[in-house]
Amino acid sequence: MTLLQVKNLNIAIDTPDGRIEIVKQVNLSVDKNDTLGIVGESGCGKSITALGIMSLLPTHSMVSGKILLEEQDLLALDEEQMCRIRGNRIGMIFQEPMTALNPVQTIGVQVAEALDLHKQLQKAEITSRVENLMEKVGLNVRRFPLNLYPHQLSGGQRQRVMIAMMIACRPDLLIADEPTTALDVTVQEQILELINDLAQKYGMALIMISHDLGVIAQTTKNVMVMYAGRIMEQGNTVDVFYNMAHPYTYGLFVSIPKTGSSRLETKKRLKSIPGHVPDLRENIKGCPFAPRCFRAQDTCRLQDPPPIAFGNGHTAWCFYPLVEKKSNHAAG
Repeated sequence: MTLLQVKNLNIAIDTPDGRIEIVKQVNLSVDKNDTLGIVGESGCGKSITALGIMSLLPTHSMVSGKILLEEQDLLALDEEQMCRIRGNRIGMIFQEPMTALNPVQTIGVQVAEALDLHKQLQKAEITSRVENLMEKVGLNVRRFPLNLYPHQLSGGQRQRVMIAMMIACRPDLLIADEPTTALDVTVQEQILELINDLAQKYGMALIMISHDLGVIAQTTKNVMVMYAGRIMEQGNTVDVFYNMAHPYTYGLFVSIPKTGSSRLETKKRLKSIPGHVPDLRENIKGCPFAPRCFRAQDTCRLQDPPPIAFGNGHTAWCFYPLVEKKSNHAAG
């Protein structure tokens, strides 16, 4: 059953330099208990899409399209109504907990806030649940009492507090926006494992946002590749990663450092995608990846590429995909 459906989402922001279109024609669907990864370079629109779903966009943002949580259009709700959704039905783990957590509130107060706002519970019951949540995220209250402040914890511990806050009401959907940013490799693994385990335990759908293809491969069933605010490719994660159709997806993969290489190979220059992400203030015609694409032709620079279907829900928006299409242009 479909839990979240985003239809033709467009996000623009008014700036002193004029209106900038940040997200264009994004469509995605997440079923109950499903996992979706959103991957791409920094500045490609991943986080702003998530903030659009949460109605947490900057002032002067213009949003069009539909964001349906089951049958309820979130774009039609006012702020008071969205407050009943955030933390209760949709939780979001932000990439930098030190700025997301309130520095002048204890961690106990912050974890309890969602329960106090959304659940009709007595104070003693809230305290008991908060202690239980802290245990679940690996912060034993005997070592990490609830009267600690965020600055008294490490980065990984603060991220665990953030996770406890977001799962407090057992939301239907959990959005994790680069949840392992600035954490060392060992802690990253622990945090990803924790998020996955909790999502499965409580039956939450999960949207994992990352620029790390390994994280997406490890945590999600489906994937959506974004560039310059548009979807380049989407489908089942295994299918997309093993049968890359869009040159941009291929470029992301060949840019990954290879482990276990010989000394001679490690001395070679690491491959990267030539060029840079386009300035969204520019009027981009055709495929936004065309200036960096090794397969681009004149058509790519003049027209928006159509969606090409490769079967089993695998779709790429490209005139000259890397794999042979199995059907005609995808519907819509």
